[in-house]
Amino acid sequence: MADWKNCICKQPSTVSISNISNYVDLINETLSPIDKFYKRRNEILAVTTPTFSTANPTIMPLLLVGLISIVENYYRDIISELIKICPISKELSSEKTINLATIWFGSSNLEKGSLENTSFSDSKNISKNLKSIFGIDVDASANQVNAPLVEFGKLCELRHAIVHSGGELSGKNAIKLQLPNSSNSVQVILDYSEMQEAAEICTSLICASNLELFKLMGHRWLHRWPSSPAFAGIDLNQVYSKLWSVFYSTIDDRTGLIAQPLTKIKARNNIILTRAT
Repeated sequence: MADWKNCICKQPSTVSISNISNYVDLINETLSPIDKFYKRRNEILAVTTPTFSTANPTIMPLLLVGLISIVENYYRDIISELIKICPISKELSSEKTINLATIWFGSSNLEKGSLENTSFSDSKNISKNLKSIFGIDVDASANQVNAPLVEFGKLCELRHAIVHSGGELSGKNAIKLQLPNSSNSVQVILDYSEMQEAAEICTSLICASNLELFKLMGHRWLHRWPSSPAFAGIDLNQVYSKLWSVFYSTIDDRTGLIAQPLTKIKARNNIILTRAT
């Protein structure tokens, strides 16, 4: 006699992960946060050709998730690096809770570990952290982060649907995106052109954030750090070199995309000249 409990689908297989270490690999690269973003973005976009996009409609939303993930990682990288360098940001972030799991990072990377419980796939969280750690008001009219951050927030609503409901938008996501009412379910779909547009939005946000943070740190390096006890007896030119390595994009330099290219020394001298203006 057939067992009715086994009449609706196949039996589960007995399977386990043979070696979890095969699923991960060490990162052996020394790139600035923005160049790490560029590298990962280019790897994603290399896959999304028009032919691939048409042939793999279910893969495209997953690549959007990957794109947003590398934006998140940029913020984790840049914030943690600047907390290490800037005593003002270190003070502002001093009340952040550090999960004991951060011990896995080791003492040299506790700053990044402290961001483990922070999601940057949310435009409000990005704005909140830029304000609380760096004092940057994203909503200020002169701030170039605001416009791309608004658009990135829309991508994050799509991401939420992809990650949590197989690409079907919930009413909350649809309302935030101001989509028209629908009695039918609505699913996230992306073609080649949408993926390129999404990548440009993410890139614009990263570039704007990189420029705003560099401007802020350059000002602090010139006006506030010299009087900080944290830098007593320390060569601030060496500190500036650390800043430069955190912000500078060798990829944009190589491709000629830097609007006003200067060497590290010339840029430093220009910052010093602003003291008199």
